[in-house]
Amino acid sequence: MKLVWLALLSWAIVAFGQPAWSPWLAPIAACVGYALFWQFAARIPFSKERFWWGALWFSAVQAVQLSWMTSIEFHGIYILLVYLALIVWLGAQFGLVTLYLDRIPMVATAACWTLLEWARLYVLCGFSWNPVGLTLTAFSPSLQTASLFGILGLSFLVILTNLAFWKKKWAVAVALAIFPYAFGVLQLSLHQAKVDRSSTMTVGLIQTGLLPSEKLLIDHRTEEFIHPTQQWRRILSLLKTCQQPLDLVVLPEFAVPFPAERCVYSFAAVQRVFEETIGAQSVVQLNNKSELSNQDWLQAIGKIFHTDVIAGLEAEENGRHYSSAFYYPHLSDNVERYDKQILVPLAEYIPFSWVKMLTEPYGITEFFTHGQESKIFSSKTPLTASICYEETFSHLMRQNRVKGSSMFVNLTNDNWYPNSKLAKQHFDHARVRTVENGIPLVRACNTGFTAAIDCLGKTVGKITEERRSAMLIARVPVYHFVTLYSFWGDWGIITLCFLFLGICFYLTRIKMS
Repeated sequence: MKLVWLALLSWAIVAFGQPAWSPWLAPIAACVGYALFWQFAARIPFSKERFWWGALWFSAVQAVQLSWMTSIEFHGIYILLVYLALIVWLGAQFGLVTLYLDRIPMVATAACWTLLEWARLYVLCGFSWNPVGLTLTAFSPSLQTASLFGILGLSFLVILTNLAFWKKKWAVAVALAIFPYAFGVLQLSLHQAKVDRSSTMTVGLIQTGLLPSEKLLIDHRTEEFIHPTQQWRRILSLLKTCQQPLDLVVLPEFAVPFPAERCVYSFAAVQRVFEETIGAQSVVQLNNKSELSNQDWLQAIGKIFHTDVIAGLEAEENGRHYSSAFYYPHLSDNVERYDKQILVPLAEYIPFSWVKMLTEPYGITEFFTHGQESKIFSSKTPLTASICYEETFSHLMRQNRVKGSSMFVNLTNDNWYPNSKLAKQHFDHARVRTVENGIPLVRACNTGFTAAIDCLGKTVGKITEERRSAMLIARVPVYHFVTLYSFWGDWGIITLCFLFLGICFYLTRIKMS
């Protein structure tokens, strides 16, 4: 019974030891959370039973950490099937590692788990959520270690530290537990003063605060729909409150309905909104044609406020649809576009045609085409855009950095899972990307967390309330630096993992011979 209670205690520490749940539990989970469970599991002989205990325990951990998927208001019951499949799948991976816990060396076990996390990124569209290493990102010093080998390196370190504590290799365990904090203090001491002295970019981040049923016409909820013209009125009213010059305005993913260039607004209606919110003088910036598009609204905003604009909108091209980020420089009419490369299965693309039957009742009837490449936008500082889920993929964000980006811009739409932990967990992933690449990031969301983060993962400003309609004005330090992770990416830790496994295999062969 003592061992059973130990397993339950370890579950509570690991399940809730994440930045989104309990930051103060996270360092404990990073050191001994898994070790406590392995103390229980090691008493079970090498057998299927040990595998199932490991799978059940980690599935229960993921049931908590992925609980945002149980918000079925806009997805329906089918999302629960996806939720159950994911927690079972992740549990099986941990069960496999637990099965061989006392049969392979510590570094080999940590390497196996890290390779499993890496492999997830390339299954279907990939699943990047909740790597074990996220426990080390709750506090700024330990977060800095991500600049060495990325989030996968943190996962390797967490598993190795827990194994050392479980095997009572105290000197090794304590050294591993201290390392991320010692390294973090050193990195902060090297760069914090430079961040403080850095020039800044003044960014206005728009959060509309609207749920899907307010932005789109959804069956049985049509009375909640807010006409797109009124949605634009909200945005203009937020911009009007700004009393200082802006270098950049960012609107979230799918900021308003309709493709960017489709003319769906009468000139008279648009003129009336501009006159009533900004003033009669603003109308001269509108394109003089009978019908206007979302693009016309955005170009007028850039000219009126003398600022560049990035907005998430749908794009149409040759019969295909894209989830895109449009960049509108206020000194030019040359519009640039980035198309989302990593699409969310079931919501943005479907692996099987029969899935349409499940999504149609929730207004999801059109699916998108994958984008092909990253783009650099030449604003005051070179920018690259990512859209929603993409910023949880370290390798994709690193590509943007390698191409020359000095600031990440993320456009997010987490409003499909209201009143859940999704927004906070998504924000936690965003912080890791800044430290991995030594680069600041700004993110505009429909319903939070809208935020600005410097290159050391420090939050410059944020809006945390989901339903709040507001504009966050942030002076973002543009200081950035080259990290080891931005140099070698995931291949740094992946190469080490294969190397460790190869050495362990070679030594085992020698012993057997």
